[in-house]
Amino acid sequence: MLFQVAYATLIIMLGLLPGLVTLLNKREAGFIPLMPLHGIFYAVTFGFAALSNKTIWLAGSEEEITDALVFTIFGLICLYLGYYSFRRFFSRLTPIRTRNVPLKEQILAAWILFGMFLAFQFFPILKSLPSIQQLSAPLGYLSLGILALLAMDKRLRTLQLIFFVAALLFTLGILTLSGSLAPTVLFLTFLGILYWNKKRRIPWHFIIAIALVTIILNPVKSQYRDVVWRSEQSSLSNYEKAIVFIDEVQEYYSGDDVLGKISEDTSTVNRLAHISTFGHVITLTPENVPYWTGDSYRTLWTSFIPRALWPGKPQATIGQDFGHRYGLIGQKDIWTSINLPWLVEFYANFGGLGVFAGMFFVGMFFRVLVHKFRVPVSSPMEHVLGVTIMFGLFYAESNFALMAGGIVSTYIAFIVLLRLLTSGRAVTA
Repeated sequence: MLFQVAYATLIIMLGLLPGLVTLLNKREAGFIPLMPLHGIFYAVTFGFAALSNKTIWLAGSEEEITDALVFTIFGLICLYLGYYSFRRFFSRLTPIRTRNVPLKEQILAAWILFGMFLAFQFFPILKSLPSIQQLSAPLGYLSLGILALLAMDKRLRTLQLIFFVAALLFTLGILTLSGSLAPTVLFLTFLGILYWNKKRRIPWHFIIAIALVTIILNPVKSQYRDVVWRSEQSSLSNYEKAIVFIDEVQEYYSGDDVLGKISEDTSTVNRLAHISTFGHVITLTPENVPYWTGDSYRTLWTSFIPRALWPGKPQATIGQDFGHRYGLIGQKDIWTSINLPWLVEFYANFGGLGVFAGMFFVGMFFRVLVHKFRVPVSSPMEHVLGVTIMFGLFYAESNFALMAGGIVSTYIAFIVLLRLLTSGRAVTA
């Protein structure tokens, strides 16, 4: 048990290491903080979660828990080797080229993109269109991100600033009412990244907001979902959803012992405890469940082909496949999707060697991305495009093919959109 505490503490320290490097190294500070955030992801979900007495362990024995911790440690070491040892190798990689787009065109383009984002919110049928639904969330990021940087530069007029704040609050509300807190947390993280890139100050207000959203609202999430997802009221308007959400929050925290309810909650820790899932996979693989041998990555090679061109393209059902394969959901359950973090996926496919090689590859992959998208923050459109395309990869809790597969097609779609909206003056690949 003492060894496990030491291992978990080492994971936390390793997870925080890229952030420390970024704070101390000016060259690393110039990149979008993808790796520092990725390290924090492991510090929280594999390190702190292992130390919590609220974590429900799925592993069969203490030995398998220890194995999960040790594999995580060596996986992080391989990740950093891939990332930092190839810094000079990719330093000459040509970044996105920037062009001088007039301020009025930038603002107009941002509002048009936000209007497209709103269309997805008010006309859900758009999300069912092949190859179109994946643009919904990035449209919100790109549009509001451009406006956020212009606001920080004090380049928005008073009325524009008011509309921007209203759009920001509306988007946060819509994301929270979706029934999943991940979109809200990711959006706040996105804004925090832009703040860091612009001000070079740690965005404590965004960090505090993320912590409050996660700790306070996560215990209420299940009851809210029961009403808006599973009941006859599943077609509620956003206003009605907001009323339900407020009622659920008030009911859960009614009484005087609010802090007691927060401290007794176990759902938040176990929602984040990917180390527990890792221990479970190690317990069953390969004795009871054979290695996947790469099958979970099958959609990666076809992800860049639009479904509009290939209507019969295989659907990504990895969350269901993983849950059934490892007995995490019932055999008749066709709705629940279980997250498959990259580190766990590497082991499920190829064992320990998969962890070492896979994490090393991720490190190189991240290095390519941060060099390709190293656009100065003084070019808002191009800079926000880079953050939009790559920042979500830090939260590696869903399988690799699902998260990384759509990068190329989304990137191309937004280059085309921005060039159309700026008379061909925007970014080029």
